[in-house]
Amino acid sequence: MPARKRAEAVTGAGAPQAAPSGPVGLDRDELVSWLRDLGVAEQPARMRARQVWNWLYVRGATRAGEMTNLPLGLRDALAAGMASVRPELVREQVSADGTRKWLLRLAGGQEVETVFIPEADRGAVCVSTQVGCSLTC
Repeated sequence: MPARKRAEAVTGAGAPQAAPSGPVGLDRDELVSWLRDLGVAEQPARMRARQVWNWLYVRGATRAGEMTNLPLGLRDALAAGMASVRPELVREQVSADGTRKWLLRLAGGQEVETVFIPEADRGAVCVSTQVGCSLTC
């Protein structure tokens, strides 16, 4: 589903919503569509989508400048779309049992908390889905 159609489906709005300005959060097909919207031809867009996916979700790149196997023009377009996408780590707390708590600042300045609770054979993560969550994890 193209990024614009996905935005409409998610918001439920009848009027078209703006397409995502960057690659973060798009699935692979949407990433190809996003690259095509930037003017990348179909065949190269599929290859570039694999490269961008690898940089974002395998290598954990946070800046387009790190993606050295992409053309400079594409890195510039990615940089514009990646600005303020990831939250800023404000504070990290680690308890004696290994539990980790992170306070994250979103692009709009609001803050949310996330907690990781380790267990012997797995871990659990509590991700706040709203600003001002009252659970006080």
